[in-house]
Amino acid sequence: MSTESKIKIINAETKEVLFEFPLEDSDQAYAQASQMEKMGLDIAVHNPSVTETLCDTLGIEHEKRLEYEDSVVAEIDDHEGSCCIQTPESKTNKYQ
Repeated sequence: MSTESKIKIINAETKEVLFEFPLEDSDQAYAQASQMEKMGLDIAVHNPSVTETLCDTLGIEHEKRLEYEDSVVAEIDDHEGSCCIQTPESKTNKYQ
């Protein structure tokens, strides 16, 4: 059973989800969040990560999801200096 990942606008104090938007409507979600902040509301925007979206699409349950996310972090840590992480030294122009 797969579920759809959504961008959520959340009340920062109560953690209540105030609005949900499909990922393709991110501009609309952030515009709504901006309006709410201008009204003085303390909100947070949760835009699901790639791993969250994959888990939602595959219907991975909570416990297995935590295992998967831990494995992704471990995999990234095992590849220091990869394309995922740029150190100041790796940002130099290689064509000079």
